[in-house]
Formats: sequence, structure tokens, C-alpha cells
Amino acid sequence: MILPKNAQVYDLACHYEPRSDFALSARLRKSVKELQDEFGRRAWMTGSYSGRPTIHTDMKGIAIGTRIEMSTLVFRPSRRQDRVANIFRMFQAAADRGISSGPIARMTVRFDHADRRVDLREPIMDAFAEVFGNPCIFQFQFNNYLRIGRAVVHQELVHYLREDGPYHSDHQPRVEKVQNELHRQPGRYEGYRYFVEPLFTPGQKPEVRFCYSGARPDKLIEVTLRQKSEETLAFVEPGEVDAAPDRFVSLADYDLGSRRFGALWVSEKGLLRRIDRVWLPLVYLFMDRELWPILDRSFSWEELYARQRNSRYVPISSRSSTTFLDICIERLRERRIILADGSRYRLNPEFPNILHVTYYELGEYDKRLS
Repeated sequence: MILPKNAQVYDLACHYEPRSDFALSARLRKSVKELQDEFGRRAWMTGSYSGRPTIHTDMKGIAIGTRIEMSTLVFRPSRRQDRVANIFRMFQAAADRGISSGPIARMTVRFDHADRRVDLREPIMDAFAEVFGNPCIFQFQFNNYLRIGRAVVHQELVHYLREDGPYHSDHQPRVEKVQNELHRQPGRYEGYRYFVEPLFTPGQKPEVRFCYSGARPDKLIEVTLRQKSEETLAFVEPGEVDAAPDRFVSLADYDLGSRRFGALWVSEKGLLRRIDRVWLPLVYLFMDRELWPILDRSFSWEELYARQRNSRYVPISSRSSTTFLDICIERLRERRIILADGSRYRLNPEFPNILHVTYYELGEYDKRLS
């Protein structure tokens, strides 16, 4: 079948949290047929692309989880958001009506050239925000599959590299120490939520204030944590947290946002990319002495190698290594941090808009605050 030029097929799947006592009964099959009648849209195709939802079960240890799939064929670009939003509503209805094994855990979407077609991803992002009230982010998997999740935005990548934003590595060991104490005896600290409030003035080193929120202040918790971690907790009313959620950061988010080791997740136009911090010295070669990105200039391989030999951000053992430079160039080109212009290289013009984020599955995003 030859589709019109503007026609687009979206293939979406929703995975729900598994439950050991879940069974695909006749009642559930009937409920799925009701979903088909209510949300199904003819796609002029058959099988999994028929435009009608199908349900599957997945074994996960001793638990059984549900996966519901549905595809949609859209002829007019203006209808893409509406059609995808209809599928999202169906996924939510399955959880609300008890058709699924539990609440939504994660979603995936598949379409051709998924990692390159921003115009095809935008209707999905808009539809997600319309149905769930929050923005989403995409993690590329394989074979044009994107995993739909949520992200905590820490700062622009350039501020991570300059370390002049609200997340500072000096505070990461302090946050980790508080986390370890909370995990060591969870019964002692249960019933409360714990946060970090970054106190940040541009141009100055940030400070942090450790906070907790709950029904009432607990002096025993404050004294115990001060003795164990040498950090002071300040009580914050739940209404104050709800009124200004951007003011407070969970301990896990601040820990991940201030780390200078392990994997680094960045987002450009809603697509998530993983960067090994070992490759980041290459980015510093495209920055001036004040560590601001140089966007109006390209560099030859020889120029980058000369800058590498004199860069304090490159490990001493790698400064004279041509292999190190080649590997970093290859890896960051794959992630579109740098672009090749013939035999010369330059930063992606969108570099100032690349965000440093932490990725969460849909079912894990809210749990991080508990």
C-alpha cells in the first residue's frame, strides 16, 4: 500500500506495573473490546497496525504485567496531536478501569527516522502534555523505537561544564552522606519528604539548605540527622513546597545533577542522549579562556590536537594521545554535540540550548519524591 506523502503511522505501546495476581480473564478481554470500540481508529491496515488496541501479558519474575499496543494512521499533519492524544487517553483509561495490571510504568513509540524527525516528535510531546499535564522526553532505543519518559532538568550543559549553576560538585558528598543516613535506618525517618533548596546567585558559588516536609516538625529527626551527618534540617510546610516546587530539589536529583562521574544525560529538542564524561574534555577544546562556547569558528584536527596538548581539562596521560582525540570526536559526533564541516569541526549551533537532565521512566518519576 502506497501512502500519501503527508501520511504518518505512529505505533505506540504502554507497559504497566506488574502484579502477581493479574490474569487475562474473559472480563478483561471484553473490556479491551470496549476500548477498541471507544478509542479505535481505522488505519487501513491489518495486524498490530490495524488501529485497534491489543493487549499482551509479560512475565516478570512471579509477576505478570500488561502491555497494550495501538497504532494510528494520520493523513493530515494537523491531526497528529489529536490522534496520539486519543491513544494516550486510552492508555490512561485502561489503568483507571483496572484493565491493566497496574499503573503506567513506561511507554514506547515507533516511527521511521524517529531520532531525526523533530517535526514528528513534537505532536507526541504536545499530546502527552495535553493528556498528562506535563512535558515528556524521548530516549532512543533501537530500530526507530523511542521510550517516552520524564526528565528533571538541572541546567544548561554549558553551565554544567563551567560549574557556575545551582548544582555544584562540592555539595554532592554532603547530599550523599544525608542519603546514606536516611537509607540506613528508614523506619526512623519515615513519614517525611526530604529536599535540598539550592541558594544560588549568578556569579557566585551556590549554597544548599537541607529541608524536610511533613505533618509537623520532628525535633528527634533533626537532632539525629545532625549527629549522624553533621547537616542541619529545616522544616518546610507542605503547602510551601506545593506552591513553589521549582524551589526545592529531591536529594536524588541533586546528587545526580552535581556528580562529576558516571554517565551524563543531555537533552536536545526533547531527545535524550547519553554522554560518557570521559569524552567531555573535547568540548572544552571548543571553548574560550572564560569557558564560553565558541560557536562562530571551526577547527581542524591539527588545531584541536594542539589545544588538547595544552588543555588542563584533558587528563595528563591523554594529552599527547591522537587516539583519545579521535575517539572523542567520533563519539560526540554520533551524539551531535559537535558537527563535521568537511575536514573541520565545530560545536552544534544548538549547543547553548542543550540541557543537562536526569531521565526517569514514567512510573518512577513521582516515586523519587517519596
